[in-house]
Amino acid sequence: MDETLSTLPNGVVGSTPGMLRLINSRAILDELFRGDGSHTVTELSRTVGLSRPTVEAALADLVDEGWVSEAEAIATPNKAGRRAKRFRADAAAGSVLGVDLGLHGIVGLRSDLRGQRLARVEEVYTDLASAEQAWESVQDVVRRLVAGTDPSRLLAATFGVPAVVDRSGEIDYTVAVPQWVERRVPGRIGDLFPDSATFFDNDAKLAATAEAMWGRFRGVQDGLYLVMGRQIGAAYVVDGALARGARGAAGEMGGLASTGWPSAPARLEARIPSGSDLESVMVSAGQGDAAAAAVVRGLAEDVAPGVVQLVATIDPEVVVVGGEVLPAAEVFCAALTEVVTPQLRHPVGIVASTVGRDAVARGALARSLTHVRTSHMGLG
Repeated sequence: MDETLSTLPNGVVGSTPGMLRLINSRAILDELFRGDGSHTVTELSRTVGLSRPTVEAALADLVDEGWVSEAEAIATPNKAGRRAKRFRADAAAGSVLGVDLGLHGIVGLRSDLRGQRLARVEEVYTDLASAEQAWESVQDVVRRLVAGTDPSRLLAATFGVPAVVDRSGEIDYTVAVPQWVERRVPGRIGDLFPDSATFFDNDAKLAATAEAMWGRFRGVQDGLYLVMGRQIGAAYVVDGALARGARGAAGEMGGLASTGWPSAPARLEARIPSGSDLESVMVSAGQGDAAAAAVVRGLAEDVAPGVVQLVATIDPEVVVVGGEVLPAAEVFCAALTEVVTPQLRHPVGIVASTVGRDAVARGALARSLTHVRTSHMGLG
């Protein structure tokens, strides 16, 4: 979703002194947020290539805006006189939320403006397809995430959902949780944050975003991300950018019978032994239990046709697997490789996500931080 930059003072245009001062202050703010240390005026002047008076004026503006604070001066051995003032970006000037709102659970994260995690809440449910159950659960998780914080300092919240989300951020459709749209759950979630920006995005696309920032997609130009479990989805990176498609539906293979994906979740649940649950089966499979591993291999065989179609279409460098299969990722990736490889002209590595089960929530955090960076701080 495109951001609108709204930080320019009214009437400031072209190369006026006001515009130049704003540009200079943003360059300094950007530099301060690159690291977590403090800097003197002299150090910043050298780094950004601006005169000392210009840096001092910009810092005064940034302190007034609340993005920068004066840090404790550092003692310099063998040097007499007043210690130089030091400044640092104030990551506590605000916070953001990233929430993975799934069909079978919620993972919520709150971070400061550097992305440092401040709170994490996870709840697992049998089924959140009911709109009212989802609404009650979201409210509970959000309350716990923001407990004890100043509501005015929450600047953005992003929710990853099992739905197709278009370029404007609107949910186009969802096969997994149609009640959420029919009963206005997204709108009610937005109402929880009257003073903050609220965004929704597809869960697989957010997970791929997190993987590109912190995981297996770093440095990858073409990659395929798979969400595997009772929710199945895909997202991909092409030429180094997340592919969305004209209506946000790139990678939405779940409704195509030829992929094997529509029936795979039900077939997976049917294989789970009575008295057990999916999470336990996945953990057991990862620990070498033969019966549990057979359940995981069955899922790999069921979804393989769709994976082959996607791999043949985008020719990825790597396929990254996330979702509920992660505890048994080694078993799943090996089984999927065994089925898929003979059908491909060029083999491709199929590996587990290194971001882990928080991938969707972390991608949502990244989306929230991008909004703050552009719309609040005026940075690119």
